[in-house]
Amino acid sequence: MANVRFIDSLKVGAYAVNATGGTSLTIENNVNDYILTATGQLDVINGEAQLRFNGTNLGLGGAPGASRFEIRDTTGRDLLLIKNANTDQGIKVNSAGVLQLIEYASKPTAVEGGIIYNSDEFWIGVSS
Repeated sequence: MANVRFIDSLKVGAYAVNATGGTSLTIENNVNDYILTATGQLDVINGEAQLRFNGTNLGLGGAPGASRFEIRDTTGRDLLLIKNANTDQGIKVNSAGVLQLIEYASKPTAVEGGIIYNSDEFWIGVSS
């Protein structure tokens, strides 16, 4: 049993909770599968109902379904935005679930399998 270890303290950020007593840590919304986040209070962390992980699947906006990563939204905002911060080029999935290519200002270098939208033209990279 040389590989068995006991933890006598837990450190969350800069805050230590000792198993021997004294200081306590409060977990608000302590529900199975909720991901814990900092609250800005020294002795409180929070379980996030809108960010859940069950050990296999991750859900944003509620509990995950059968997908490995699932985004749910009831606010009408875009579901996903992936873009280059320097050029604002990328893709998004809007609130209706439509995949949109963010328009490029000029045609970039062709990449095999790449898809872009530029000046009312749609480009697909294929090998020659």
